[in-house]
Amino acid sequence: MRGKITYKILDFIEDRSMDSINFAKAFLNAGYGATFGKMEYERDILNRKSEIYKISRENKRRLQVYLSRLKSDGLILESSKNKMKLSIKGKKKLNILRQNRVLDKNLYKKEQGGRAIIISYDIPTPFNRERDILRGILKALGFTMIHKSVWAGKVKLPSDFISALGQLKINDFVEIMEITKNGSIKSIPA
Repeated sequence: MRGKITYKILDFIEDRSMDSINFAKAFLNAGYGATFGKMEYERDILNRKSEIYKISRENKRRLQVYLSRLKSDGLILESSKNKMKLSIKGKKKLNILRQNRVLDKNLYKKEQGGRAIIISYDIPTPFNRERDILRGILKALGFTMIHKSVWAGKVKLPSDFISALGQLKINDFVEIMEITKNGSIKSIPA
């Protein structure tokens, strides 16, 4: 009997690299007299758990490093009860970051409008980033792409969207038109 168990252990370890703790856990979890398949199954479960632990430990470490960097930059403060809050410098930085997010597609909510709107643009290549962001926002607002640079939809345009075009200095390249009830097209100033 003893030789059979020794054989199983040695045979199991021969082609598999694993630490002794994981091996012992896999062997004990599989149970006495378990097949190689059962032991491999238990080993795979332990390896997956180990990988998840390593990933979560790495993510936790990254977060701690990032928080430490924010503290050393003076952007966050930690109270005696281990509660964090923004410093004055942190609040200023947050406001600057919010202003830079003017064309974040997650800021705009899809809202049905009464009239059809056509948006056409011819944005030069130095503004490629802004063009891609604009496409994402138009899609998020519910516009349909007619052509790569022509979008249409019965959507209400948020006023923040039009002011954001001006902040990014691409309003000269964007044409927004509204189709009125009698069928004529009316240009909306961007």
